[in-house]
Amino acid sequence: MARKKKKKAGASVWSKLPGWSSIEEGTRRGIARTSLFVVATVAVAAGASYGVTRLDSHTEELILSEVDQPTFTFVDLPRSLVALAGADLEASLDGVRDHKWTSDHMCQTVADALGDVGWIAKIDSVRRLPAGRFEIRATYRVPEALVQLKEYFLLVDRAGVRLPGRYAYDPMWPIVQGVAANPPTPGSRWDGDDLRAGLAVIHELSNEPFANQITGVLVDNFGGRGDPRASHIEVATDRAGGRIRWGSAPGFEQEENLVAHKLAILRRNFQRTGRLDAGYPVIDISTFPDRFTIPG
Repeated sequence: MARKKKKKAGASVWSKLPGWSSIEEGTRRGIARTSLFVVATVAVAAGASYGVTRLDSHTEELILSEVDQPTFTFVDLPRSLVALAGADLEASLDGVRDHKWTSDHMCQTVADALGDVGWIAKIDSVRRLPAGRFEIRATYRVPEALVQLKEYFLLVDRAGVRLPGRYAYDPMWPIVQGVAANPPTPGSRWDGDDLRAGLAVIHELSNEPFANQITGVLVDNFGGRGDPRASHIEVATDRAGGRIRWGSAPGFEQEENLVAHKLAILRRNFQRTGRLDAGYPVIDISTFPDRFTIPG
């Protein structure tokens, strides 16, 4: 009895395709092999994708379970502000630490919590990172001077915005003394042309080689409110009772030296004597563009 020929694997499947029998046998074998390879590749990829999805899900569950509270980093906080502002910045986020860090609104929540902190002028960005970490970038207010009140001092930035806290005297900042208006809340601008004038004088003197000989600016007589004939602004030096009679606020000079002339006199004094006051207790630099006078 004759044996029946075995059908080639897959022959019944491919033979049902239209025109299959008209294709050469070698070409048919190549098509079959390629098709089987594609099917196998798709199956492997699908299995891998499923495995990665399960792995990602498992990893996320592990991360979530290990994060008790989010952590915050102020990545561009100036070094000079770390001791001054660090505690205030951290305290402002106390109410945010119990929030779910994966919340869609968490970055905005962090930005809102920091919005009222007087040390920050503007929140630039809040970035969420893995494991509950957040990076905060902001524009900070940097102290420019101390404003003296009766029993304590307050810090202000260059624009006259009051910064948080009350302070004892610290020689690292010059003092503005004699400001008339009451202080605002932290983060608000302090009203008063006298304070702005004092800060303007400090700014003009801050980059001079003799800046460390200046301890503050007195604006008690701003606008001549105490004595119209006396200097409206005086600069205090590190000499006991030392004064430099400056004159009017920068930009408001009338029949007196401009800022450039006043600075030139102080520079010549420093070059000649090592002192901006030329060694005198009190000098006046408001009258003559080429020299100072010694009040009688």
